[in-house]
Amino acid sequence: MSNERLARLRALMAQRDTDAVAIVPSANLFYLTGVHMHLSERVTLALITRDEAHLIVPALEVPRVESRTKIPLTLHSWSDAEWVQAGWDSLKRALSLDGKNVAVDYYAARVLELTQLQRFAPTLRLSDANELFTALRMTKDASEVDAMRRAARVLEDSINALIPEIRVGKRENELAARWQWLMFEHGADTIPDAPIVASGPNSAQPHTTSTARELQNGDMLILDGWCTVDSYYGDITRTFALGDVSDEMKRVYETVKRANEAGRAGARPGALCQDVDRAARAVIRDAGYGDFFLHRTGHGLGLEVHEAPNMVEGDTRALTPGITFTVEPGIYLAGIGGVRIEDDVVVTQDGSESLMISSRELRVL
Repeated sequence: MSNERLARLRALMAQRDTDAVAIVPSANLFYLTGVHMHLSERVTLALITRDEAHLIVPALEVPRVESRTKIPLTLHSWSDAEWVQAGWDSLKRALSLDGKNVAVDYYAARVLELTQLQRFAPTLRLSDANELFTALRMTKDASEVDAMRRAARVLEDSINALIPEIRVGKRENELAARWQWLMFEHGADTIPDAPIVASGPNSAQPHTTSTARELQNGDMLILDGWCTVDSYYGDITRTFALGDVSDEMKRVYETVKRANEAGRAGARPGALCQDVDRAARAVIRDAGYGDFFLHRTGHGLGLEVHEAPNMVEGDTRALTPGITFTVEPGIYLAGIGGVRIEDDVVVTQDGSESLMISSRELRVL
């Protein structure tokens, strides 16, 4: 699979007159090589040309790379005693980038790698590799969608296991830690960040973090979590009521539920990304809550929890089968509470499929 991906990258490079692509440890590096690595003080940098693939790599990582890479790589290793210049010196004996067009993974590369690359080849011409990788990764194949579907099951099953433990007096951060553990118990591979558990007025903050606040009767409770299975993400949000919530928050919930339905219904081949946003946003605007929908309707999902495309006004890319993204409208009333309902969606040949199967009806705990 990765050799096919490498061939596709090189075809795109030829179309865009790109001589080399520079990639640091990231989802893009894994997508091409099958090797998971993380950024650290030990510089690791892949350079993919039209006919070669090189990797500057710390010596202690060589066994892992050699055992896991799915593409041919020429390794330029360096030890802690030598430090990274030894890797660059080895590369210089094999490759020249002076005067070449080099696309850099700007979203992941640091000033550290960029300055070293410019010292290596002072006359190179830099560009952004984001368009290349978006073209490669935005459409998922059946195996990728299957991994995301299994991640969705982990999230839904772990929420169902958590629900009996949710009660007045529990702390948000206590429930967040417990949910994270339950995700692992139900099959998650990784959970890079703690999930969001937000209650009462905290639920009106879309990107809050869980706090020591104790749950109270009458709270809206947002659970927003994500995890990976076989390296691909699932991302879910469900909102619950604790006891007797206000009539207005019930209206807010029903409005968000209808917006979620409208957004999912608007996802079909040929529709534009912004059409999904417009469909969901119109429901909320018409209900009088337009000023309280504070973010885009959704984002792409795959090897990263946020990737291309975006379900937002101005993203005019057309949806095609295999594109995966979230539909997650929300309404947030400051000081009172909020509601968000999030599903993962894949575009099919004749419409779309939600990877989530759990109910979106308001559940009172």
